[in-house]
Amino acid sequence: MAATSASRLDLPPAAPPFDVSVAYARGQLYSTKARHLTLPPSCLLPPPPLPAACGGPLAPVGCAYSGGTPPAFPPFPWSPPPPLPATRCGIAEIDESPKAEAEDNFSPRSVLTPWRRATPTPASPPPLPLVVGGKRAFDPTSDKTSLMICNIPNSFVKRRFMAILDQHCAQENNNPEWRAVGFVRSEYDFLYLPIDFRTKYNKGYAFVNMTTATAARRLHAFLHGHSWAAIGSGKVCEVVHADIQGVDALSGHFSGSRFPCGGNKEFLPVRFGPPRDGHRKSVERVIGRAVARPR
Repeated sequence: MAATSASRLDLPPAAPPFDVSVAYARGQLYSTKARHLTLPPSCLLPPPPLPAACGGPLAPVGCAYSGGTPPAFPPFPWSPPPPLPATRCGIAEIDESPKAEAEDNFSPRSVLTPWRRATPTPASPPPLPLVVGGKRAFDPTSDKTSLMICNIPNSFVKRRFMAILDQHCAQENNNPEWRAVGFVRSEYDFLYLPIDFRTKYNKGYAFVNMTTATAARRLHAFLHGHSWAAIGSGKVCEVVHADIQGVDALSGHFSGSRFPCGGNKEFLPVRFGPPRDGHRKSVERVIGRAVARPR
């Protein structure tokens, strides 16, 4: 019936059942597309028997054993490792704070660029407090020599203030303690006490240049915080560094100025040579030009 249906459909006749033993004997299990390739007779022989320790000969894979039960294999000389405990996967949080990167902990962001240990920044000293006019307070470690003396009684004239400076320099230069530790003279070579030419009173401040930073520190210790209550004034003197430093810079700053003082040179800045020290006399050289007061 099957042959009759195949002939009606013009199909080739069905192949006979495939016998493995016959194909093995004929060498058809190893045939390839190349019909001229033949195998040597040694390849057609059955494999040699296994030693007795391995349980005798093995049957071909996929075939039934002739004895019914397959021979038992010898036990393995090792045992498989125990199974790992089941763990739950989780994502650990990464600390990318600057504190974490400053230490030896690396974060994904830090590996993108060369890592450097953070260099500690030395603590800078706090800024000096502000005093009169927004100026910084006097710095005792500075090498500045020019001072701005504030809160002077308005009734002082230049000669009276010069007498105070001369008295201070004379006392410092006669102090035996300074001679024991290395003598540095206290002297000044520039003074300017601004005057309000309408009222003839000073403006409450003066500029003084001491010849050394040591002399400037002494004058600061002498006048800063001094109360003028003895002369009926409620002011307290304050001493700070001047913006313009040095006798040459101060002289150059005021040399082109005109002062409407009506020809009275007592109101002008003055430079002393040699510097005044409370004992020796010095020559005064007026800085600037005195002009007539406008009407």
